[in-house]
Amino acid sequence: MIGPRVISACARVATRAVFTGGSLDVASSCVASPPRPFSTTPIVSDSSKESPSTPSSSSSQPLEGAVARVAGFPKDLAKGRSTARDSCKYGDDACFIAHFKRTLVAGVADGVGGWRKYGIDPSEFSSKLMKECEKRIHSGSFDPKRPDDIIAKGFKATSSPPHPIGSSTACVVVVSDYSLYSANLGDSGFLVVRNGKIVARSKEQTHYFNAPFQLTLPPDGFEGFIGDSPQSADRHQMEVSSGDIIVVATDGLWDNLPEEILLEELTSLKDGAHVQQVCNSIALCARRLSFDDSHESPFSIRARQHGYNYPGGKPDDITLILILVQ
Repeated sequence: MIGPRVISACARVATRAVFTGGSLDVASSCVASPPRPFSTTPIVSDSSKESPSTPSSSSSQPLEGAVARVAGFPKDLAKGRSTARDSCKYGDDACFIAHFKRTLVAGVADGVGGWRKYGIDPSEFSSKLMKECEKRIHSGSFDPKRPDDIIAKGFKATSSPPHPIGSSTACVVVVSDYSLYSANLGDSGFLVVRNGKIVARSKEQTHYFNAPFQLTLPPDGFEGFIGDSPQSADRHQMEVSSGDIIVVATDGLWDNLPEEILLEELTSLKDGAHVQQVCNSIALCARRLSFDDSHESPFSIRARQHGYNYPGGKPDDITLILILVQ
């Protein structure tokens, strides 16, 4: 139970911490497992060594439509092993991949870690939000052209009592009939790569440096929190074609992996059989750079632009969904 003094202190929570750190020894990946035409065969690695998981033999058969895979790292495993095997959670990050008929939907959410110092688990909010969004897909109660509405319905369900206290960013993308529809709230996001070049990237939404737009459920009766509406999400629509690559990720990836390194990693993605391998490699690369004090990370560059001295990478939870359109 959270005491009144702690709840009162929670009213001052506004952003995630600027300076974070942690240790990490385990890589893990998890995906949903829908039938054709979209492939998301479960591939899970949970070992004490930093090594990407290996695709199973069932994932070696490319399917028409789209192939989606997930990989990620929690920032800090000091409090226990990753729960990614069971619930697609990587620390305070959460995600889902779901399908309905010929439509593929994927989402990521980054729980705001500032709640933890007040005795609140940030992962409970982000995980609940993603689970509620996923339920809408499985039931077919969604409009593929309105991923912002998927977020809104998921948030409404998350808000039903008893609800978790917390906040998170949210990014949901829909691939349907060779069209991509997206909604992004905060500093998670996506990009689209075609023929080795970035042709689209989501807009980062922040109130000020390191204070992203976020969905928030504060303690009852308390005000003064950063909280945004699902309708504030930045929406995007574009046509996609065979060979296009869609990267959906939390800021743990974007803050540490420069675009040129990401594009280099993606050059090895030739067909659906290699999506998991490349997904694992990208997540591992971002994880290693996050603990590299000499790395000029995208986060360190932005920090300097805002008057902060933050050299090197930014240790954080990392969640990556990699989608290959076929």
